[in-house]
Amino acid sequence: MNLDQLCGRLMMVGVRGGTMDDPRTQEDVRACKDAFVGGVVLFATDLGEGGDRNVHHPEQLRRFVASLRHELGADLIVAIDQEGGQVARLRPERGFEPHVSAASFGRLEPFSQRAQARSQAKQLASLGIDLNFAPCVDLLINPEGAAIGVKDRAFSDDPDIATGCAKLWIDEHARVGVRCCIKHFPGHGSAGADTHEDLVDLTETYEESRELRVFEQLIDAYGPSLAVMTAHLMHRTVDPHHPASLSRALTGGMLRARLGFEGVVVTDSLDMGAITRRYEARDAMTLALDAGADILLDGVNMPDRSRPAAASVMHTSLMEAVEAGEVRGGAERLSHSAERIDALFRAQPA
Repeated sequence: MNLDQLCGRLMMVGVRGGTMDDPRTQEDVRACKDAFVGGVVLFATDLGEGGDRNVHHPEQLRRFVASLRHELGADLIVAIDQEGGQVARLRPERGFEPHVSAASFGRLEPFSQRAQARSQAKQLASLGIDLNFAPCVDLLINPEGAAIGVKDRAFSDDPDIATGCAKLWIDEHARVGVRCCIKHFPGHGSAGADTHEDLVDLTETYEESRELRVFEQLIDAYGPSLAVMTAHLMHRTVDPHHPASLSRALTGGMLRARLGFEGVVVTDSLDMGAITRRYEARDAMTLALDAGADILLDGVNMPDRSRPAAASVMHTSLMEAVEAGEVRGGAERLSHSAERIDALFRAQPA
């Protein structure tokens, strides 16, 4: 790949609309094509412009995913957040199969858990979606936490139970060729606030022996056949300056070196308030790459903030940063990430 293509391969973005007849979709897809974008993330609701976004009903979504691959290439990664419960882009009222929240999943018998995970995975595969930003493996440490606790997104407060639930989930997805991305490293379960709004500091609440254990056990079990999403969470004892998603100490030191993770690292969306309130987009991308990230995720879907053809701006900024020597290792560094990404989708189930 040349530098244009390398920069695009590491980008995953959101696009507006749910049909190629929509002029907004045409504009965004054209920008993605020009930027050689490697991945697209799907949403049900457009928070920037209001109304429906990519997900209307099953047959529409199946056609839309096929159209995206036709336009952007057969190796396009199509991702979604489909945890179940409140965090589900595929909802019953739109004609999709219902699935329970992580909290409810954790209380089911193993047979029912496997059936739920299998049903979820088969639905994604039937739609052409090949990456699920799930399971959420944060622990229920703070039941009042805005991002995890109150939304029933944690399997349990017990790391071993959470790991067991996640394994069932990952195994059933792998059987049908859908990859999983566990989240939110290093663990969001003790936090009180939500990184959609601003940086969240868990220095005083983080329980490393419990929260890190889930990630450690899953990485030991699956290695690079899964992906890990890093969160916009501050742990000032480890890194007083940057959140985990942009931190060499947390992503490179704790996740890569200490836990030995050699697979794909995905940032949480770089358009979230935690990042945009404090970092310029170009700085955030270069810091994330320097930290050890492989996929720079920008959902382009924050409230009251429409960004047409966002892929073009993102790609130009990244290209300029690499050419200016702001990305440690330059094109070779990007090439290593592209190889990891390609390997993830070639890998056989663990």
